[in-house]
Amino acid sequence: LMLTKEQNDLLTKTGPGTPCGKLLRSYWQPIAASHEIPPGGDPLPLRVMSEDLVLFRDTSDRLGLIQRGCPHRGTDLSYGRIEDGGIRCLYHGWLIDKDGNCIDQPAEKRKFCDKVKAVSYPVQEKGGAIWAYMGEGQPPLIPDFQFLTAPEPNRWTYRSIQTCNWLQGVESSIDPVHTTYLHRLPPGNRSIQIGRAHV
Repeated sequence: LMLTKEQNDLLTKTGPGTPCGKLLRSYWQPIAASHEIPPGGDPLPLRVMSEDLVLFRDTSDRLGLIQRGCPHRGTDLSYGRIEDGGIRCLYHGWLIDKDGNCIDQPAEKRKFCDKVKAVSYPVQEKGGAIWAYMGEGQPPLIPDFQFLTAPEPNRWTYRSIQTCNWLQGVESSIDPVHTTYLHRLPPGNRSIQIGRAHV
């Protein structure tokens, strides 16, 4: 039985205001591996549930996840500088903190920081991953699952970028037939190459 386009869109569209987007936003979502955003590292551009965002650590090592476009002129904040408690836009120097507050407008004669707010989302670091809560209201607690509390030598955290919707990724994970063909080892090869390492 094939889904109609409308049924497919209902299940797979996750942008703001969509039914599935609202559902998935009511849970913490893993958005990056901790090693991708080290202290003192560059901002990380991300696309999460149809939103262009930037993840950064401020000068106090606090994580922030805000809209990628500067609220002033839309400049890409993933090119911004981390300084003075936030991320500074390279175009006009506006400084945005981890909560989306504008805390400096150096070129403005009359500052109006209190009238500017970038979209921001709560983030937490747990189990070698960065988690975002993009839903309404107060975020729930992230449970202390064993895979999140295990010592670092006992876990492996990575991020994989897949050019598909969330449902196609899940469907592939529970499909037992594709593993027989797609993930099998070539005859005579007893190792799987992952990047440059062999396991």
